[in-house]
Amino acid sequence: MENKGNLTTGILIGVGVSLGAYYLYNKNKAQINEFLRSQGINIPESNDKGFDDMNIEELVSTKEHIEDLIAEMEQKLKEDTKE
Repeated sequence: MENKGNLTTGILIGVGVSLGAYYLYNKNKAQINEFLRSQGINIPESNDKGFDDMNIEELVSTKEHIEDLIAEMEQKLKEDTKE
Protein backbone atom coordinates (compact mmCIF):
# COMPACT_ATOMS: atom_id res chain seq x y z
CA MET A 1 0.00 0.00 0.00
CA GLU A 2 2.85 2.38 0.75
CA ASN A 3 4.18 1.94 -2.79
CA LYS A 4 0.84 3.13 -4.16
CA GLY A 5 1.17 6.36 -2.16
CA ASN A 6 4.74 6.85 -3.36
CA LEU A 7 3.66 6.30 -6.96
CA THR A 8 0.86 8.84 -6.63
CA THR A 9 3.21 11.35 -5.02
CA GLY A 10 5.77 10.83 -7.78
CA ILE A 11 3.19 11.30 -10.49
CA LEU A 12 1.87 14.49 -8.90
CA ILE A 13 5.38 15.90 -8.52
CA GLY A 14 6.18 15.03 -12.15
CA VAL A 15 3.02 16.69 -13.42
CA GLY A 16 3.70 19.78 -11.31
CA VAL A 17 7.28 20.11 -12.54
CA SER A 18 6.16 19.60 -16.14
CA LEU A 19 3.49 22.30 -15.85
CA GLY A 20 6.00 24.69 -14.28
CA ALA A 21 8.54 24.07 -17.03
CA TYR A 22 5.87 24.54 -19.71
CA TYR A 23 4.76 27.83 -18.16
CA LEU A 24 8.33 29.12 -17.93
CA TYR A 25 9.07 28.04 -21.51
CA ASN A 26 6.01 29.84 -22.88
CA LYS A 27 6.81 32.95 -20.84
CA ASN A 28 10.38 33.06 -22.22
CA LYS A 29 9.86 31.32 -25.56
CA ALA A 30 11.74 33.81 -27.75
CA GLN A 31 14.84 33.90 -25.53
CA ILE A 32 14.92 30.12 -25.08
CA ASN A 33 14.50 29.45 -28.81
CA GLU A 34 17.24 31.94 -29.65
CA PHE A 35 19.58 30.29 -27.12
CA LEU A 36 18.85 26.83 -28.57
CA ARG A 37 19.47 28.10 -32.11
CA SER A 38 22.82 29.57 -31.00
CA GLN A 39 23.72 26.10 -29.68
CA GLY A 40 23.05 24.58 -33.11
CA ILE A 41 19.61 23.13 -32.40
CA ASN A 42 17.19 23.73 -35.26
CA ILE A 43 14.02 25.32 -33.87
CA PRO A 44 11.56 26.18 -36.66
CA GLU A 45 10.02 29.63 -36.67
CA SER A 46 6.44 29.73 -35.43
CA ASN A 47 3.72 30.61 -37.92
CA ASP A 48 1.22 31.85 -35.34
CA LYS A 49 -0.18 34.48 -37.65
CA GLY A 50 -3.82 35.40 -37.18
CA PHE A 51 -6.11 35.44 -40.18
CA ASP A 52 -6.59 39.20 -39.78
CA ASP A 53 -2.84 39.70 -40.24
CA MET A 54 -2.59 37.66 -43.48
CA ASN A 55 -2.60 39.09 -46.96
CA ILE A 56 -4.88 37.67 -49.68
CA GLU A 57 -2.27 35.22 -51.01
CA GLU A 58 -1.67 33.75 -47.55
CA LEU A 59 -5.40 33.46 -46.91
CA VAL A 60 -5.99 31.67 -50.23
CA SER A 61 -3.07 29.33 -49.56
CA THR A 62 -4.41 28.53 -46.09
CA LYS A 63 -7.90 27.96 -47.50
CA GLU A 64 -6.55 25.56 -50.14
CA HIS A 65 -4.53 23.68 -47.52
CA ILE A 66 -7.62 23.29 -45.33
CA GLU A 67 -9.68 22.11 -48.33
CA ASP A 68 -6.99 19.52 -49.13
CA LEU A 69 -7.04 18.26 -45.54
CA ILE A 70 -10.82 17.99 -45.60
CA ALA A 71 -10.74 16.06 -48.89
CA GLU A 72 -8.11 13.65 -47.54
CA MET A 73 -10.13 13.05 -44.36
CA GLU A 74 -13.33 12.47 -46.35
CA GLN A 75 -11.52 10.01 -48.63
CA LYS A 76 -10.11 8.13 -45.66
CA LEU A 77 -13.54 8.03 -44.04
CA LYS A 78 -15.06 6.59 -47.24
CA GLU A 79 -12.32 3.95 -47.42
CA ASP A 80 -12.81 3.02 -43.76
CA THR A 81 -16.58 2.61 -44.17
CA LYS A 82 -16.12 0.35 -47.23
CA GLU A 83 -14.07 -2.14 -45.22
